[in-house]
Amino acid sequence: MKTTRAAARLRLMRWLLLGLGLVLVGRVVFVQVHMHERYAARARDLWTDEISLAPIRGDIYDRFGNPLAVSVMRWRVGVLRQKVADPAETADIVAQVLGRDAAQVRRTIESGQGHKVLARNVVLTCEQKNRLEARTEITLEDMGARLYPHDGVGASLLGFYTSNLVDGKPRDVATGLELGLNDVLGGEPGRARLMKRAGNSEDLGQVVLERARHGKNVVLTLDAELQAMCEQRLQHSVEKFKAEGGSILVMDPRNGDILAAASYPLLESRDGDYSLPGLWQNRNFTGNFEPGSVFKIMTTASLLRNAAIDTGTVFDCSNTDAGIFNIRNDDDHEYGNIGLMKAFALSSNIYFARAVGNLQDREFFRDLVDFGFGQKTTLPYPGQGAGLLRDPSKWSARSRPTIAIGQEVMVTPLQLALAVSAAANGGMLYAPRLVREVRSREGEVLEQRPAVPLRRIFSEPLARVLRQAMAGVVTEGTARSAQADWIALGGKTGTAQKSCPGDVGYTRGAYVASFMGVVPVDDPRLVILTVLDQPRGYRSYYAAQSALPLFQDVVCDIRQSTDWLADVPGARTAPLTTDREEASVVVPDVLHLSASRAARTLNRAGLQVSGNESGGLVVEQVPAAGTRMPRGQTVALTVAAREQAGQEAVVVCPDFSGLSNRQAGSLAASLGLNLDMEGAGYAVAQKPAPGTPLGDMRVSLRMEGPWR
Repeated sequence: MKTTRAAARLRLMRWLLLGLGLVLVGRVVFVQVHMHERYAARARDLWTDEISLAPIRGDIYDRFGNPLAVSVMRWRVGVLRQKVADPAETADIVAQVLGRDAAQVRRTIESGQGHKVLARNVVLTCEQKNRLEARTEITLEDMGARLYPHDGVGASLLGFYTSNLVDGKPRDVATGLELGLNDVLGGEPGRARLMKRAGNSEDLGQVVLERARHGKNVVLTLDAELQAMCEQRLQHSVEKFKAEGGSILVMDPRNGDILAAASYPLLESRDGDYSLPGLWQNRNFTGNFEPGSVFKIMTTASLLRNAAIDTGTVFDCSNTDAGIFNIRNDDDHEYGNIGLMKAFALSSNIYFARAVGNLQDREFFRDLVDFGFGQKTTLPYPGQGAGLLRDPSKWSARSRPTIAIGQEVMVTPLQLALAVSAAANGGMLYAPRLVREVRSREGEVLEQRPAVPLRRIFSEPLARVLRQAMAGVVTEGTARSAQADWIALGGKTGTAQKSCPGDVGYTRGAYVASFMGVVPVDDPRLVILTVLDQPRGYRSYYAAQSALPLFQDVVCDIRQSTDWLADVPGARTAPLTTDREEASVVVPDVLHLSASRAARTLNRAGLQVSGNESGGLVVEQVPAAGTRMPRGQTVALTVAAREQAGQEAVVVCPDFSGLSNRQAGSLAASLGLNLDMEGAGYAVAQKPAPGTPLGDMRVSLRMEGPWR
């Protein structure tokens, strides 16, 4: 009986244990299968955080390969203590790579468990990075930084880019081309899992889940050296004329390339104040203004295009009566009966107001739209302006003659320069181009972005007439002071009243002065537009007194400091090219260029170079600029460079005459001289005289602008 009861209890215990085991197995299966994601997520929350891996942002270069914006990778170096087999060996490797004290690194490694940070924000070479990555106990986390090697040069054009963590997530802020080209520069982020200890959230390093796809590099059409020169000139003119602002736009009319786009206010240093209104808006692309008489270039094109007049058509330019309103010439000049070319040179408002009476509103409007006004361009610059061109249904009786002289219409400098570039190149309107190439991080060309011709808006004969008219402005018109003996210039002055806020009437005494130049006018290489907003001073609001001198300064700088006009010899006569001449080349002017820039200029011209040093400026070239010589021959350069270390030499004062502020500063720096400059422009006086032994003496220069 007792045996039977004991056996029953044993069977019951067995069944209870079996049932309990089945329940536990079921629970395990339920947790492992059905509750897996829930508990895995809780574990990840306790032990890990998924983070975003920022890609390396693409770099931006100018047309000559000078870096304008670069991403520098900075690294956080750490060590996983539990993976360290020999603390001394690990410490020695880290100390060698980072240049730290090995004993101090070892003490940090041995100071506790888990993940230890050894260094933050360090820059590593590829070799250093590979040495550290070869050690399993060492962790590397990338922390990118955006640098601008030219500092404030081109700041409003390039913009800026920053990336900060907000609530654990990256937040990007960008302006200018950094924003407009973000789809190319930005790349795509990767993912990583940050390991940490539960409870105290101690950092244990990270595991990469998906690597970031880095951004691509961009090569611009911009010339960084030309951009810096234009900004220097613009700064000087704005301060001289106490203007509200201004801009300089330099383009290649043959392809729509933007070579320089200076805009005031300027940013002297990216370490300064970012909050100045308009600082990050480039006026060349975002600024709308009434162009005044510069617009007569387009009015002339429309008149001739529609056969409303011809170059021999004469109007009485003394009579101010235009029917229901009066229109006057500048300073109430009475020119009498004159033809188109004379009226263009003298900028007669009466002539053009009368001439457009032969045009229909729709004809004039259609042409202006065809020239690109009233619409944004394809330029990848955010906030681009479209200007203002009302539909003819909203025009008043005086709209057509008013628009003909550049009022009651608003344009951007870019639109204006593109339209005039068509006149310079023979009639083709190009899309503006800022990006030449897209490259991989390794420099491989992934995409070439060629010039894009949009449509022909002038015939070649009409474009030739427009260039002749612009040449007449310089030889006998409102820009006579711009004449130079070494190059044939053409252009058009513009002095326009500023409209009141709300576009109701005009502000008394407020003007925008501008000059549109074609250089050289008989073989256009450059189109240059200078604009000053509200220049002040006696008659300075006239373009001929403010915007024109600024244009002249820029042209002179381009001649002396760049190779854009290097093959335009002095006393230019535009000689015919013979078969024999095709095998020869004209020696470019490389005086006062850096040795490396001079060598590139001569090489592009098909010439060899001898005698160029690694640094300094060219002070003599043989043969001289303008000489024609067989392709492949050698030009000998003499370069003013620093004395070699260890050599004793008497430093004498060089001849600074004719050098610009920038050139004089570069020459002084290359020779190790102390220099004081008074004024802006070109050196007209120096103390001490050339050839004087200097010792510790300072050199003083007095600078004046050209054409003064």
